[in-house]
Amino acid sequence: MYEYTKKEKFSWIRLIVFILVIEFIGSLSAFFAGDIKAIYNHLSLPALSPPTYLFGIVWPILYALIGISGYLIYQQVYPKHIKLIDYSLFLTQLILNFVWSIIFFKVSAYWLGFLIIIVLDLVVLSCIIHFYKNSRLASILMVPYLIWIIFASYLTLNVAILN
Repeated sequence: MYEYTKKEKFSWIRLIVFILVIEFIGSLSAFFAGDIKAIYNHLSLPALSPPTYLFGIVWPILYALIGISGYLIYQQVYPKHIKLIDYSLFLTQLILNFVWSIIFFKVSAYWLGFLIIIVLDLVVLSCIIHFYKNSRLASILMVPYLIWIIFASYLTLNVAILN
């Protein structure tokens, strides 16, 4: 932590806005990706592939955690160059997450999807490492997301191989 790190006053409204914006971005990505459920069910899937209903449970929870993490990073007060790194990492993982489902499901570019998700894994890991210095809770809240996308990387690779 930086010695002059402090937090701005907590705001429920800002926290809720962060969560809702992240949930909206996730929903928008799914919308642009097409009928994900139908596409997923028509793929040759690897072992350990979860049922489609599980995605509808997991992603809203993960997006809420990502939103809370983003708010916690936003709330911190520390040097601008460090804040810029945090914001850049956070925005990059959002963009990669948004693009992945469109590339994978709408475009059916499975190998490109695999490349994107590997980069996403690394960016989320970088978020966790970098956020930990300033907000341990923001960092910890990103861990379930990393675990899920590592699992998604396994699925993506195997779908690319099988299809």
